[in-house]
Amino acid sequence: MKKGSFIILIVTVVLLGCKKSDRDEDVTTNSSADVAFSTNLVYDVFKTIHQAAYSSSGIVSSTTMDTNTVFNCDTITVDTLSNPKTLTIKFNSNCNYNGIVRNGSLSASFNGFYDNTGTTTTLVFSDFSYNGFTVMSGSMSYQYIGLTDSFPTYSISFNELKILNTNNQKIFYSGNHQLRIIQGKSTIETSDDIYSISGSNTGIAFKGNSFTSQITTDLNLAGNCNWINSGIVDVKPNNLTTRILNFGSGCDDKINVSIYENNYELVIP
Repeated sequence: MKKGSFIILIVTVVLLGCKKSDRDEDVTTNSSADVAFSTNLVYDVFKTIHQAAYSSSGIVSSTTMDTNTVFNCDTITVDTLSNPKTLTIKFNSNCNYNGIVRNGSLSASFNGFYDNTGTTTTLVFSDFSYNGFTVMSGSMSYQYIGLTDSFPTYSISFNELKILNTNNQKIFYSGNHQLRIIQGKSTIETSDDIYSISGSNTGIAFKGNSFTSQITTDLNLAGNCNWINSGIVDVKPNNLTTRILNFGSGCDDKINVSIYENNYELVIP
């Protein structure tokens, strides 16, 4: 009888211990913060190339604007005679625009005019850094697939983007997204654009844990904002419960992460 009671006691302790481990100590938010940061970086790159392409004669089919800079601390060079056409943005040392510091260069190749349906843009990163985070390797490309519900739409993919932080930690980030320009499509400037983004991601966070994520409420990003303005992402770290990443409802660097009934407000680097 005593032996049976002892076994029941042990089982109860184990179950309670598992419950505590699974719920009370499952509070890491690093994967969600890394998804938020990396997504912002990806779309900062998209916006930069997008603005440069629409501002460069010969890269788009026609433009009333032809400039050699995006942020006035960089230089755009184009080659419209090669096949594919190419565009390179070389940033001055610590090119600072609106609080974002960029270094290195971004190069894009186009297998047609940027604004023609079916044109694919392929990016190459050369010592490119964003606020001190360096893109070491990986690929990114996107294709203009035409109008979806009257909105210009791009299919965007990035694979094994290896991003190094200032602590020599690395994140690997992959994803397949669709981006629609839901406002500002009639002007060349991107500052009045609003983008709507859907899709999913996989990767390994800076702390080393793998994750998957799915955009459940489309992300909204304004062309004149450094951060994603709104949207919700389910982030699932390996062997942990799903976190709810909420980008809020305004142009700021704050996000909210929900784990069970607990909410954490974080700041995107």
